[in-house]
Amino acid sequence: MGDRINTINGPIALDALGKTLMHEHLTIGLPGWESDTLADHRHRRDMVARCVDLIQELQDNGFNSLLDPCPNDIGRDVDLMGEVASRTGFNILFATGLYDELMGGSYWKIKAARDPDAENYIADMYIREIEKGIGDAGSKPAIIKVATGRGPFSHFETIAIQAAATAAVATGTPITTHTAGIDGDRQLQLLSGRGVPAHRIIIGHCCGSNDRQYHQDICRHGAYIGFDRFGLLQFNSDENRVANLSALMKSGYAPSVIISHDCTFNLRGPLVGRDDIPPVVRPMHFVREIAPRLRESGIEAPVIEALLTANPRRYFKGEEPPPPAIEPFASSQLSNGFTVPKSGLRE
Repeated sequence: MGDRINTINGPIALDALGKTLMHEHLTIGLPGWESDTLADHRHRRDMVARCVDLIQELQDNGFNSLLDPCPNDIGRDVDLMGEVASRTGFNILFATGLYDELMGGSYWKIKAARDPDAENYIADMYIREIEKGIGDAGSKPAIIKVATGRGPFSHFETIAIQAAATAAVATGTPITTHTAGIDGDRQLQLLSGRGVPAHRIIIGHCCGSNDRQYHQDICRHGAYIGFDRFGLLQFNSDENRVANLSALMKSGYAPSVIISHDCTFNLRGPLVGRDDIPPVVRPMHFVREIAPRLRESGIEAPVIEALLTANPRRYFKGEEPPPPAIEPFASSQLSNGFTVPKSGLRE
């Protein structure tokens, strides 16, 4: 994408990203949230105030930017992002994309089932948003979001991923993914098979898995890997995440790692009040709680800092993570037997 990147309030120089969190949400609303007239929906001004408060905390601790990869169908709110960015001067990057079969919008599932041209339609929508922008301000996404749940990819999920690949190749826009901590290798296979270079892909939520071979396989094939749910303990323990991340970094893959929390500043809909959904994980959790544990495990402070600075900048610049200075990986086979086509591998 060259030396500039789109934010909600216009393009900025990549060097202005600074310290960046790569997967946080100003708001999420499950499809249909607005039809629940009994729900206690937070007033707009309260949503803005909460976002401003959390972002100011980040700014006070040296952060400049965050990526909100909320898909179009689960409450993406570009007006909220724009207002918060204007009030704080913070760089907010956002996505175009659709969510998974279970949690995404029924409109798109029905369209995928009934419209034989749905894949091209979705790709055209992504391309239009990327090239023309959305909302009154014509804001342009920085990234494309794809998502899959547990089990085999559904028809809808498959065509949404294929549409994302088409749009990514046409526009040069990178991709970030949602996983349930599994099947990131299959996502990588499908996207690479459609021509998306592996280093233009973040396989998300890999910290939900304790399979260290799975982590290394994704990195060895040139993709970036998301350890991006620190603090969300219903998906894994932070103790496991720290141990797995430390092992991955000591294997030489620190330049491939993307860090975040996947916290949601404002929840809309039935997730609100559920016992298994924790309070908002404050976005300083990694710096305050996780980084010290990584240092105790033997990871040096400048290497940890690079996870939040150099890695996001390299990813958005379209650069491959440098290979580890250890035994090279020659096989094209992923751990589950799937093969990544040559177009998705580092040469």
